[in-house]
Amino acid sequence: MTIKAPALAVVLVSHGDRGGASPNAALRAQADAVRELTGLHVAIGMLKGEPTIERGVAEAAATGAQHIAVYPLFMADGYFVSKVRERVAAAGVAPEPEVLSPLGLDPALPDVLVQEAATMAPRRGFEPLQSRLLVVGHGSKLGPASANATRKAAARAALARRFASVTTAFLEEDPFLDDALRASQAPTIVAGFFFGDGMHAGEDVPDAIEETGANAIYTGAIGNSPAVAPLIAAALNASVMKKDGQESPR
Repeated sequence: MTIKAPALAVVLVSHGDRGGASPNAALRAQADAVRELTGLHVAIGMLKGEPTIERGVAEAAATGAQHIAVYPLFMADGYFVSKVRERVAAAGVAPEPEVLSPLGLDPALPDVLVQEAATMAPRRGFEPLQSRLLVVGHGSKLGPASANATRKAAARAALARRFASVTTAFLEEDPFLDDALRASQAPTIVAGFFFGDGMHAGEDVPDAIEETGANAIYTGAIGNSPAVAPLIAAALNASVMKKDGQESPR
């Protein structure tokens, strides 16, 4: 899906990982994959970490592109994405960047989550139709956006009817992951509704599985999936077509 340059330059923005085995590896890997798919200039930026959002949008503006798209690699359109918008606006670059809808709200993402879980389960000795899919998200005390996005993804995943049941749990609000793991002895496939393998996805979830002794496997953060880059590329293509007054095929 090649988009003609210099029509568009892209900035992939994430929170910035704290902890994990390879901090920000998912951000860099997806940037490389989107660059390969589209032929576009793809910069990166972080809310907390280097390079900053401001550096990322400045790099995109320096290409001379007619349009700059900022793609938030977040799972909900909540507090952190609002901060992304504020910092992009305050950067004062031209042309004014467009902040797209975040990854977690892409309607195709739950299908990726289902496929990842259904593919991994047999390799680890789990039969999907006899297993519970537990979609775990961050949750937040700052507002309902994170939990709502996780529940919406889980509801969409349930429509696939690939698992015995589909439920949700959270790291920072009820129902908490530890409680959800202890609530059932059923084989459980834990799917991480996170972008990268930072402290939460890379440490908190595996630790909870080990500490509870749950009969569970973990698919990891969905943001690591190779299927994510095509979703980003499709969103970028839709953005360009909208700017050009064309109807998007999505």
